[in-house]
Order: sequence, then C-alpha cells, then structure tokens
Amino acid sequence: MKIVKLYFLKCILLGYLTAFYLVDGEKAYAVGGISNSKVVVPSADTVEKGHFEIEPSFGLEFTDDRINTVRFEAVGRFTLGVLSNLEIGTSAGYLNIEDSELIETDRDFGDIEAGLKYRFLDEGKHLPFSLAYQGGITFPTSGEDAPWVFEFGGLILTKNFSEISSIDADFVFALIEDDAWSFVTEVGFGYFVVPWFQPVIEMAYAYENRDNEDGVSLLNITVGFTAPLTEWFTIIIGVTPDIYTKNVDNKVIISSAFTFLF
Repeated sequence: MKIVKLYFLKCILLGYLTAFYLVDGEKAYAVGGISNSKVVVPSADTVEKGHFEIEPSFGLEFTDDRINTVRFEAVGRFTLGVLSNLEIGTSAGYLNIEDSELIETDRDFGDIEAGLKYRFLDEGKHLPFSLAYQGGITFPTSGEDAPWVFEFGGLILTKNFSEISSIDADFVFALIEDDAWSFVTEVGFGYFVVPWFQPVIEMAYAYENRDNEDGVSLLNITVGFTAPLTEWFTIIIGVTPDIYTKNVDNKVIISSAFTFLF
C-alpha cells in the first residue's frame, strides 16, 4: 500500500508540472469551490469544522468537431469547514491548454469560482435524507469574453442507504452576464466494494439560455471511482461522454482529482 501511495503522490507532482486547465465557451455553470461525494456530484456533507480540503484536479477533453479540438485543464480547489454544517471555498483554473488543426497550442488561465454549502436538514430517524443549499459566483478571469456568473439558487440531496451505498442529487440555477441563464442538475450513485474503493455512476443535464440565440443543452454520463486510501487522501477518476447535445459539439472528458484533508 505504501508503494501505491507514493506512486500517486508522484503523479500529483508531475501533474502540477504538466498541468491543464479547460475553458469551454459553451460550458454549463455549476457551483465551484465546494466539496463533492462522487466524481462530479456534490453531497450534502460538509468539510468538518476547523478542517480544510485542498484538491488539484486535471482534465483532458476531446471535442467531436471538424478541427479535432483537444483541451487540457488544471484546477485547484480550497474548501474550509466554517461550522459543523457550513463550508466555503474557492477554485481556480491555473492553466488552460487548447490545440486543434485550426490554431496552434494556446495557453491561458481559467476563471476563479467561489461557493458555499449549507446543510440545513440532516438524515436521521425522522428524515430519510439530508438537504443542503449551494450557491456561488464565478469571476471572469479567463479572458475578455468570459462572463460574470451568479449561481444563486441550488439544492443538494443526499440519501445513505447504508454505510456502503448512497445517492446524491443536486440542481443549481445561474444568472449569466448579458441576459443569459443556466440550469444544471446531476445525480450520482456510489457503492463501496471495499472500504477504500467506491465505483460511481452519474448522470447530468445542463441547459443554457442565451439572449437572442438558440439554447444550448446536453446530457452526459460519468463512470468512475473514488478511492479514499486514508482519512486524509482520496483519489477520484472519471470518464464523461456526452450522450445528447443540442447546439454544441459532443465531448468526452477524462478527469482526475486528488483530495487532501487537513
């Protein structure tokens, strides 16, 4: 096990040296800076009070277009447990690399996102699930055309069927600069085969309405796993192909994240 841990720590260091950040002009906006439970889907659980998470994440995106666009991403997340049921955090894309047959390799920074999660209902004898509010803001630091985004309304529902299986679902509405808005909803199921390995399957739908333009929508699935090797270190791997798109190219995203709890 020590050899495995050292190997993945080495991968993290290499990831920082060859880091990637993805910026998609047709992205769906969800809350950034908050902790998650599965590969992408957040849970109603919050970071323990007085503790914090640091999570570098990396992505490789293949776009099904005429110019074979490939994008790489690296994003860093910091999340702090403020209260027993409240966390705040921020995430920032620190490198974006895009390449295609039309343009040479282009590098840039990504947006900065801030978010919070507040759990106001706890699963127990009288409640079958936990419920939390999520909200945030996206600061447009990736370029002149990047918009301000306000994710003002969102909920997260978590249901633990047992100590080894659970389901998370969420949605969030966002107001986007220049009279646009978006809606994102996700659901994910996880099952711990062993205490340190949880296969995960997720589905997500996103819609973005733009002023004087046709709406953009997509449906995708994510298959992956989380591996909490210790109480302070978790590995997350996932593959996300689009299965339906409207007014946007199909994509496949391979993602990884490494969560450190302090």
